[in-house]
This record gives sequence, structure tokens and C-alpha cells, in this order.
Amino acid sequence: MNQNLPAVIATKRKPLVSKKVLAPALMLGAMAFSMTASAALDATVVADIQAEVLGDVGTAVAAGFAVLAVVLASSIGFSLLGTFIKKGASGG
Repeated sequence: MNQNLPAVIATKRKPLVSKKVLAPALMLGAMAFSMTASAALDATVVADIQAEVLGDVGTAVAAGFAVLAVVLASSIGFSLLGTFIKKGASGG
């Protein structure tokens, strides 16, 4: 077994910030952030954001129905065309 271990492994490093200082600092930072965030949320701003989101949702729903209508129309059209081709142009 190697007995020539470096002295660095045997020493214990001191932490830069102790846990007694870190916990209150994090709590104060979180409290300051939450107060700033709640102060920034004004009722009129929230109403404006809600109106914009609802407008975007309405646009997305309308576009979805338009795509659905095109897909269904093309599906029905190709089905009718397939039936016409199977029966032949004579219709019999």
C-alpha cells in the first residue's frame, strides 16, 4: 500500500459561507423577490394579459377548425373520387 499520500487529502477545507449565514440570506432574498413580483402584478396588467391570451386561444381554435375542415373535405373528396374510379365513369 502506498504510504506517500499528499497532505492535501488529509486537510479539511473550511466552507466559504456557513449554513447559519446562508439560510437567512436565502430567505431574505426569496421574500424580497416575492414582494417585487407581487407588486409588479397590477390588476390592469393581469387583465390585459388575460385578454391577449384569450385572443390567442381564439385564434388557435379557429385555425384548428379550419385545418380540420380542410382535412375532412379532402378526405371526403378523395373517398368520393375513389368510389367514382371503382365504379367507372359509366356510373354502373
